[in-house]
Amino acid sequence: MSFQGVGFLLQCYLMLAAAMYFDLGEQEEKCIIEEIPEDTLVTGHFLLEPWDRMRLSHSPHLGVTAIVRDPEQEVMMSKRFGKNGKFTFTAHASGQHYICFQTNSTKFSVFAGERLVRSEEVFRAISEETNDKVLWWAVVQTIILLSVGFWQIKRLKDFFIAKKLV
Repeated sequence: MSFQGVGFLLQCYLMLAAAMYFDLGEQEEKCIIEEIPEDTLVTGHFLLEPWDRMRLSHSPHLGVTAIVRDPEQEVMMSKRFGKNGKFTFTAHASGQHYICFQTNSTKFSVFAGERLVRSEEVFRAISEETNDKVLWWAVVQTIILLSVGFWQIKRLKDFFIAKKLV
């Protein structure tokens, strides 16, 4: 495969990723505004990359503050992380939620991604798993029932042959 083909496949793969990249300056706050339905579990991952890579390794105090606000602008979560982190929250109301990042240093890039899990999706997954188990139980019961039936027919046939009724 040529170099261009590999590059094309890599670009297609990266386009499928649910993530974003943005630069974050000192005391600057960048927000992601997301329409989230009620009772939705949101999980976010991020990685902080300094423009000067030596700076992050020498300074343990650098990091990101993640702030989540609900549609009424009330703070749902505010937490300080290091150079990478993972946060989770549940939306208690439908509407636009603000997921904001702020750093205490200059010239950082943030790679952020998130995943939404709706309560209906969780219920559907549990329902499908239960349906699969019920199906297999019905198949096992049918196999047992047919096996016992054939065994009874064979025993009755042997009995009638032994008594010379057939």
